Amino acid sequence: MFDVVVIGGGPAGYVAAIRSAQLGLKTACIEEYVDDKNKPTFGGTCLNVGCIPSKALLDSSHRYQEATSHLKIHGIEVGSVELDIPAMMKRKDDIVTKLTGGISGLFAANKVTPIAGRGKVLANNKVEVIGPEGTERRN
Repeated sequence: MFDVVVIGGGPAGYVAAIRSAQLGLKTACIEEYVDDKNKPTFGGTCLNVGCIPSKALLDSSHRYQEATSHLKIHGIEVGSVELDIPAMMKRKDDIVTKLTGGISGLFAANKVTPIAGRGKVLANNKVEVIGPEGTERRN
């Protein structure tokens, strides 16, 4: 069914899948991390729940710290500064959504088939996928 099946859609996996497709190989990429609609969300731990979300929240935290502690030395007085945690989380979520959407767009443009589930290599060039609902399929 596929020439190449990449298991894992993290930084190495999604790049390998895109390049394989660009080389003319029929390619799929299996990712177990899914969104609330059970669609695979590519980018791995770093993009979805690690590095990128953490850096987005750190950036907001640094701006809060700057406003509360460091602007006065520049002659800038601010009134009451308050944290709006839901707004910070929405900004973080928007950044993650934009970046994961970019990967999905690259998959579509390069004809990489996204598959939601946990992949496992079997004998005789077969791959097993256990889907988010526990369904099993083999390619």
